[in-house]
Amino acid sequence: VFERLFPPDAEMGEAFSNTFITFGVNMIMFFIGVFVSFFLYKKIFLYNAYRILFYLPSIVSAVVMCAVYKDLIGSYNTGLLVQKLYNLNYVPDVFADKNFANTAVIINMIWLTFPGNLIIWGGTFARIPDGVIESARIDGVNWVQEAFRIIIPMVWPTFALMFVLSIAGIFGASGQVFLLTQGQAGTPTISNWMYMQVYGVSINNSSNAFNYMSALGMFLTLISCVVSLTIRKISSKAFQGVEY
Repeated sequence: VFERLFPPDAEMGEAFSNTFITFGVNMIMFFIGVFVSFFLYKKIFLYNAYRILFYLPSIVSAVVMCAVYKDLIGSYNTGLLVQKLYNLNYVPDVFADKNFANTAVIINMIWLTFPGNLIIWGGTFARIPDGVIESARIDGVNWVQEAFRIIIPMVWPTFALMFVLSIAGIFGASGQVFLLTQGQAGTPTISNWMYMQVYGVSINNSSNAFNYMSALGMFLTLISCVVSLTIRKISSKAFQGVEY
């Protein structure tokens, strides 16, 4: 494991690079999810319709959603559009072309990443006493001040916990790589790569791939634990706990 990681060879380097990109997108979507939930909590126009539209895709099976997505994005017409946009001399298959496959996977991940958190954040925000918000409005607090000086401090334990859980999943960040590309065309993440290594020798119980993947998994788990505990310690000092 250490021989292939320090420095990483081409295969491992590609897998880790895609993993960190995926993790970065997940973290961005984490914060977007918080603020989308905040605006839904504020009952903006058509907030119930937005809640249904955002959450509905996450109810449907991932296999079904990926099949629909591949039909939409992987169609010949989409290839023609990409050809015109990038002035190519060929019609690309976006899921088989190294230049576009990762982008297609990331778009799918952005589409399906944050809806699940809307339920958690909606319930968390709903617990905030109305009297606190009404008192803030009487004092002339605008919505930005309300979000950063009242709402977030009051829900900080939940925010910190979910943030730490997101950090803990850094090496598991993968999206739907297996369903969309099977890790081909330069799209493998480290979790997808590990799965494919074991999947390829699943009928051979004597293969060393099981031992190798176990060792790599233990090493990555150790790193994740250290990072998560450090972030947890720092985040716990940001705001004092609030009981309500």
